[in-house]
Amino acid sequence: MDVIKVGIIGCGVISQTYIRDIRELYQESGGVRLELAACGDVDMEKAQECAEKYHIPEYGLPEALLKKEDLQILINLTPPRFHFELNKQILEAGKHLFCEKPFALTTEQAAELKALAEKKNLKIGSAPDTFLGAGLSRSRYLLDMGVIGKPLYVTANMMSYGVETWHPSPAQFYRSSAGPLYDMGPYYLTALAVMLGPVESIQAVSGTGFSERMAYCGSSEGKAFPVETPTYYAALLRMKNGVLVNLTVSFDIWKSGLPFMEIYGQEGTLCVPDPNMSEGMPVWNRKEDILNKVLPPEHTMPSVSMPTEEMLKEYYPSTDEYTRGSGVLDLAYAIVSREENRAGAKLAVHVTEAINGIMQAARSGEIYHMRTECSRPAPLKKGLQPGKIA
Repeated sequence: MDVIKVGIIGCGVISQTYIRDIRELYQESGGVRLELAACGDVDMEKAQECAEKYHIPEYGLPEALLKKEDLQILINLTPPRFHFELNKQILEAGKHLFCEKPFALTTEQAAELKALAEKKNLKIGSAPDTFLGAGLSRSRYLLDMGVIGKPLYVTANMMSYGVETWHPSPAQFYRSSAGPLYDMGPYYLTALAVMLGPVESIQAVSGTGFSERMAYCGSSEGKAFPVETPTYYAALLRMKNGVLVNLTVSFDIWKSGLPFMEIYGQEGTLCVPDPNMSEGMPVWNRKEDILNKVLPPEHTMPSVSMPTEEMLKEYYPSTDEYTRGSGVLDLAYAIVSREENRAGAKLAVHVTEAINGIMQAARSGEIYHMRTECSRPAPLKKGLQPGKIA
């Protein structure tokens, strides 16, 4: 068993989920085992509290973890505005990197990190890794086996009223370097790239529904804070394979009945579970379901053999709905096996450019043409146990 020692930098809300799931779900696979060896934060009290609560052997300031020679992977869970600089420091320290989304704030930053990793023979992993969960794995399998025929169009919708009803520090999500596109866009753009391939071009518009927001929980409850970024984006993406995607991402919506993601094909429709979650059962309908209701009996179309929900659950067993950490285990396996990790650098750079492309298209009113590409990552093998990636 190859043991990969891991350190976490950033002991905020999301670190609790990573620690839980690496310990309980994504700890070992394919002869590789993750060991949470250290945690760090610019707030030493937070780092100490995290270490004591989760029985992590060592804690310290971020610079202390960068110097620890036994740590092979560092997970960056700091706020997005710190991602690039810390990611660069992690790579320069000779550590493999796994970063929470967004990987970087600009395409140029993302490309620089990728080049640095290649120069130092290091691997990069980046959230979101939810496409390694059962929900999106099942959806990709159905799409690839032709359940809906050739895909034509997609509607994808992340419609919510922000984070202020649950996050203790919501103001950071509305800074100029934040907003719904940076925060939630990566889940949808990654899922699209994984299932359909790279984005080719983008048109977009944006809006800001509220100039000021109110915190509803935590230490800032009842306090108002300014909005510095657009909180609504509507984008039309043309994928390289010709599929057209309507993507809407917003923090201004109190309630929506729109689907998270639906893929429309020549033979039917596939409804994809929430890309932010690891669990979920896709729902699909074939053209025969519609036509046989109107065709005379002598002309009804024969039903096509399709996988059942039981088969999909056997192929891709269920995990918890909200999980994090599969990409870290996938990165560790790639380090040992010397293979490409699925949530890797090319995918992270392409998604970063797509986010920036949407923003630029919205500002300019012109079509943005993508410069980067990515390959669809290898799917999970059928029949793996929950929490396994190899």
